[in-house]
Amino acid sequence: MATAGLAGGGPRPALQSPEIEWERINKGRFFVMGTGVFSGITTCLFPLSVIKTRMMTLETKGGGGNVGLRATVKAVRSVVSQEGVLGLYRGFPTVVTGFLPARLVYLSTLESVKSRLKKFLAANTQLEQTRVVAVSSFFSGACASLASQTIFVPVDVVSQQQMVSQNRVRVGDKVRAILRNEGFRGFYRGYWMSVGLFVPGSAMWWGSYSMYKEQYWKLLAPSQGEGTGGASPSDESLRALQGGWRLVGIQAVSAVSAGCTTSLVTTPLDVIKTRYQVSCRSSQAGTEAQRTTAYKEVTNLFRKEGLWGFYRGLFPRMTASSLWGTSMILAYEFLKRNCVVTEEYVD
Repeated sequence: MATAGLAGGGPRPALQSPEIEWERINKGRFFVMGTGVFSGITTCLFPLSVIKTRMMTLETKGGGGNVGLRATVKAVRSVVSQEGVLGLYRGFPTVVTGFLPARLVYLSTLESVKSRLKKFLAANTQLEQTRVVAVSSFFSGACASLASQTIFVPVDVVSQQQMVSQNRVRVGDKVRAILRNEGFRGFYRGYWMSVGLFVPGSAMWWGSYSMYKEQYWKLLAPSQGEGTGGASPSDESLRALQGGWRLVGIQAVSAVSAGCTTSLVTTPLDVIKTRYQVSCRSSQAGTEAQRTTAYKEVTNLFRKEGLWGFYRGLFPRMTASSLWGTSMILAYEFLKRNCVVTEEYVD
């Protein structure tokens, strides 16, 4: 993005297209580079998923004991002391392999729906540019999550049961056990709960991220926004004027805020979904554990721990959501900038 000619007192150029559109991205390069980048992020943050899952499913007395930082540290120490550092990577091969195709579906759907919806809203409504971006981000996030749940749910079921198993279990053994005890449907245990959790959760994350980014920009850089005709912080030429690091900081803080907001709202359903999906881990065909229902999980948890029980694992989940969201959005924007097709190669 060139800034030549802006050092003097000449007029500023007109603002260009708000974002790098999906049509301008080299898809092959994007997904090849993205495989390495997102796998690296998953490797760094995966232990938080293990701790969150164990805290959500661990049977304890009293409410509120599996929510905060102290409980999280205690859970980490327990895993490391009993299993070593590798215990924090239970189910990692399953996740890192299974999420590759799921992420491809997710990102492709996200960008294609967002691009089409932005064009439709711009042509058929009177919404401001910032609202167009927020609305299109909200609905594209929901569509992306819905499209990818067919892959995400089986990976979740298998990996979560590996995470909470008393003994280290190979993925092949766990797959055969699920098939033997529940059939193919066992891989989609809690599917509709996952849809009910992740579809609105994804929509909420992308929608709130766009909203926070706009508000933080106005808060942190009001003087720059005054002379731009109310331009959105997502406008590429405005980004060039304000400098890359300022934008990176706003993106990072917006992602953390979106992660915290989404976690506070969706953690109770995640607790129920996770407990339901792993409830058959020690069961054999025909046992009561295999016949558990989401309703039983809700009533049992409420009876034992009250409302606090539905926020088990809140701290590691909020931390993971914030860190993952921040890492993902920065890596995502980096990949888009480095995989854009230059104008002379666009048909």
